Amino acid sequence: MSRKKLKRFEELATFSNAFTRESVGPGGKWLRDFFGNDRPIILELGCGKGEYSLALARLYPDRSILGVDRKGERVWKGAKVALDEGLSNVAFLRAKIEDLEEYLDEGQVEQIWMPFPDPLPKKRQVKHRLVSPAFLEIYRRLLGPSGCLRIKSDDRDFIDYAVEVVEAHGGTVECLDMDIHAESRADGLLAVQTTFESRHIEAGRNIKYLSCRLT
Repeated sequence: MSRKKLKRFEELATFSNAFTRESVGPGGKWLRDFFGNDRPIILELGCGKGEYSLALARLYPDRSILGVDRKGERVWKGAKVALDEGLSNVAFLRAKIEDLEEYLDEGQVEQIWMPFPDPLPKKRQVKHRLVSPAFLEIYRRLLGPSGCLRIKSDDRDFIDYAVEVVEAHGGTVECLDMDIHAESRADGLLAVQTTFESRHIEAGRNIKYLSCRLT
């Protein structure tokens, strides 16, 4: 491990808004304690540097935001920016998405954002896609009755697969836009661009958006 990365891991352990699977107890009480309320959570999965989590926190100061990623260096970036900006309504968790039910309560989440998940295009990777049936069941239990899943991607096959799986498992597609930047349709949160999105746009790829309910 490089000296820079090691220093960031050491800093991350001191951040009041960053947590690991070892530092939180079972269930979602740790989040209620951190935010000081029992409001439902807006969740960003695979948050990377936390661009969407931070944007959500800025746009909705009265909401509780949680960014999740398994890479500590990525979590460090989002958590540091939040601390520097004094954003007290956003936290970050270093953990695997498949383990989320260990750290959150059933129905504790109101929205799940998934900006540019790895499409994993090979057939042998299907079960590892973040919209595979096993993952959707996790999201279904975490989301409240009116909760929704929101996905942005440049990959048409991934979006098509997501729609197919959601509908096959009793979910409902609320919005499907295959080019959100056409005619300036992207506004608010949809206009937020992650590092990946900026690269895809520069490469001339259309950005797709899917919003769906799983119950």
